[in-house]
Amino acid sequence: MTNTRKRRRRRKSNRHTIGKIMAIIQIVLSVVFMAVLFMINVLPMKYMAIVFGILLFLDMFSLGSQFTRSAHVIGKIDCILMCILLILGNVYLIRTNATLFSITNNTYKVDRIAIAVLNSDPAQTIEDAAGYTFGAQVIGGSDKVEQAIDQITKELGQDLYYENYEDPYAMVQNLYDGNIQAIIYNTAYDSSLTERFPSFSQDVRELKHIEIKTEVQNISGDKKDVTKVPFTVFISGIDTEGSISTTSRSDVNMLVTVNPTTHQILMTSIPRDYYVQLPGISGEYYDKLTHAGLYGADCSMNTLSQLFGIDIDYYAKVNFTTLRDMVNALGGVDLDSRYEFTTISGEYFVEGMNYGVDGSSALAFARERYNLPNGDNDRVINQQIVLKAIINKCMSPAILTGYMGIMDSLSDSFETSLSQQQISSLVRMQLDQGSGWEILSSRVVGTGDENTCYSSGDNLLYVMVPDYSSVETVAGFINRMKSGETLSADEIAAAMNY
Repeated sequence: MTNTRKRRRRRKSNRHTIGKIMAIIQIVLSVVFMAVLFMINVLPMKYMAIVFGILLFLDMFSLGSQFTRSAHVIGKIDCILMCILLILGNVYLIRTNATLFSITNNTYKVDRIAIAVLNSDPAQTIEDAAGYTFGAQVIGGSDKVEQAIDQITKELGQDLYYENYEDPYAMVQNLYDGNIQAIIYNTAYDSSLTERFPSFSQDVRELKHIEIKTEVQNISGDKKDVTKVPFTVFISGIDTEGSISTTSRSDVNMLVTVNPTTHQILMTSIPRDYYVQLPGISGEYYDKLTHAGLYGADCSMNTLSQLFGIDIDYYAKVNFTTLRDMVNALGGVDLDSRYEFTTISGEYFVEGMNYGVDGSSALAFARERYNLPNGDNDRVINQQIVLKAIINKCMSPAILTGYMGIMDSLSDSFETSLSQQQISSLVRMQLDQGSGWEILSSRVVGTGDENTCYSSGDNLLYVMVPDYSSVETVAGFINRMKSGETLSADEIAAAMNY
C-alpha cells in the first residue's frame, strides 16, 4: 500500500516537472519573441506594452499553475498552445528581420558576361573556340567585357583575337553573317538583342559566362525622418529574372513622392524610351532612359533629377521575379484596364475589371505596349494600375495568408536605399495612426521617333522625344507635394489631359 502511494506521488511529481519545463520553454520563446519584435521596431510602444503584458500574464499562469493541484492541466494546455503560437510568431518575425536586412544592405552589382557562338557551331567549350575571331561589345563607361577577356586569357594561357563593337546589333549581325565566329557581350543586352533579332536566344549558345561583381557606392539620401518629411523614391523595374544584383535595363521608371503628414502618394511614370542625357556617362549625347539602368540606379536617379530639376531621395529596385512572385503570393490581383487588348504573349484583358490576375499575366499587363492605342504612354498607366492593385491587396487579409511568400519574393529580388530603420518607422507610423492613403497618378508623355543612342553605337533605335511641357507640369506637382502642399486629384487629372 505504501509503495503504491509512493508511485502515485512520483507520477504526479513527474507530471508537474514536465509542466514546469514546458512553462520555462514558453517563457524563453516569449523572451525571444519580444527581443526580435523590439529589434524590428515596427510596433508603437503602446502595442509593445500590450503584447508584453499579455505574454507576461500567460507565462506566469503557465508556470504558476504547475504548483497547484487543480489548474495544472489547464496550464499545460495553455502552454502547448502558446508554444506553438510563439514558434510561428518567431519564425515570421525572424524571417521579416532577415528580409529587411537583405533588401536594405546590398553592397554590390553583378555584370554577367557571356561568350557565345551560333547554335550550329561545333565548339562546345571556350577551349574549342580559343582560335576563333571574337566580337567584343564595348559599353561606354564600363570595362566589364574587358575584365572578362582578361580572365579568359589567363585561363586559356593565350591571347584572344577580337574586334571591338560599339554597336551590339552590328556585332550580332556579323556573327550571323560569319564575319566573326563568337561574341563576348553583357547579357544585360539580351532583351534589346531579342527585340532586334527575335530568334536570338535560340540561335546562339553560351560556351561560358563570367560574373563580375562590383561594389556599389551607397547612394541613399539623407537619413531623414520619413514619417514627418516628404520624400521621393525612384522605382526601377529591371527587365531580368533572378537576382536583383544583376545589371540590366530599367524597364519600369517611376517616381513615387510621399507626404507622410497629408497621407498622399503621387506616382509619376516616365516612358522607358524617353530620349535623355545620362549625367556623368553620355556627355552631350542622348540615350534611352531604360539604358541608364545599365550603369546603375545612381545613373537613373541622376538622369531623372536633371530632367525634372528635383531631388530624388531614395531608390527601390525590383525585377520580373519580384512582381510575379508577389502577385502569386497574394492570390492574384484585380486590374482595372482602360482597354480591351491581348498582349504579344497571348494574355487577354477586358476593358474594365479583370479579377484574380496571376503573377505572369500581371507582368504581361505591365510590359505590353505594342497592342495599346498609345503605346508606351499607355504602358506607364498600366504599370501604375498594377502597383495600385498590389498595394490594395497588401492592405487586405490576403497579406496574412501570403506573408511568407511575399518575404520569399522580396529577399533576393528587391533592394532599396531606404534604411531598415526608415522602413520600420513607416510601418510603425501606419500601425499607430491607421490612416488611409490617397494615391494620385501623374505621367509625362512624348513623341515617338528614331535616333542613335549612346549605349548602342550608330544604330537607329526607337526613342520617345520628351514633351517638356508635361515634364514641367509634373515637376511642379512633385515640388508642391515635397513642400507640404495637399494636391487635388481633379487638378492633376485636368493637367494630365494630353
